Amino acid sequence: MNVLTRRAMLGGAAAIAAANTFPTTEARAAAPMLGKQGPSFYRYKIGDFEVTALSEGSVRNANVKNMAVNKELPDIEKALGAAYLPTDAVTNQFTILVVNTGKNLVLIDSGFGDNGAPTVGNLATNLTAAGIDPKTVDTILVSHFHGDHISGIRAKAGAANFPNAEIMVPAVEWKHWNDPGEESKAPQVWKGGFANVKRVFDPIAKDLKQFEHGKELVPGISSVDARGHSPGHTAFVVASGNGKLLVTSDTVNHQILVRNPDWALWADMDPAMAASARKRLLDMAAADRMQIAAYHLPFPSTGFISKQGSGYEFHPAYWQPVL
Repeated sequence: MNVLTRRAMLGGAAAIAAANTFPTTEARAAAPMLGKQGPSFYRYKIGDFEVTALSEGSVRNANVKNMAVNKELPDIEKALGAAYLPTDAVTNQFTILVVNTGKNLVLIDSGFGDNGAPTVGNLATNLTAAGIDPKTVDTILVSHFHGDHISGIRAKAGAANFPNAEIMVPAVEWKHWNDPGEESKAPQVWKGGFANVKRVFDPIAKDLKQFEHGKELVPGISSVDARGHSPGHTAFVVASGNGKLLVTSDTVNHQILVRNPDWALWADMDPAMAASARKRLLDMAAADRMQIAAYHLPFPSTGFISKQGSGYEFHPAYWQPVL
């Protein structure tokens, strides 16, 4: 005769529960792969200011030697490998900032717009995702005139992408790219840059505001001399209360250049001056423990710098779920 004990009842109940936990129907992975990222924007505070970082996209460059034209390829590959990066290509990212000071909505550089590769040109989409209407941008601060920083000001068809913005440009940069003598002697790689400057700025040349280095451009945002990458290349300091952000622009185009500040990037128009500016700005960031935002570092491209021997190290800022 079978006796149903309390232990047997509990064991049977557990077995039934376990059976129900694992259904007998065959599992299927029928959901399609999505194959793309979602909107890429990230916000953080600098004092009372709100900064929104927006991804413009990325470009894969298979010519690894362009990372340092003054170094041999094996040295570059070794440095990339030591940073856990592919050694057969370099991915260049593009991150644009919008700074809301509470009084001014300021865009720093503008990306490619519809004038770049298929993997870039995402600023407009990500502005919309971030809830920012291009018509509400008050000021555009331009760091320099390379195409990935100015082309997004004007669409290919000619329309202004930020129709109500005052545009401020470095005076030295303006002089260089509008000098026929400079254009005539420029290396072939930069010839198209002169034409692009005309395309973007000629329709609004009379309304542009030129600025000098070391000046406050809008309340809380000042220009910093970072010449070398281009003749008038400019960094910016965003300051509010106890908060400071050093916007390095193209002073550091890759984390490998942070570690190796004397390396000459192919796009550094004056390599010696660019290396000097790189070390000066990174020294400033390290000494003052100042947060940086770099146009080409991995999104959201903000963090801190420490001095490490003859070079530096980039330390990404922690994600802030709450502002």
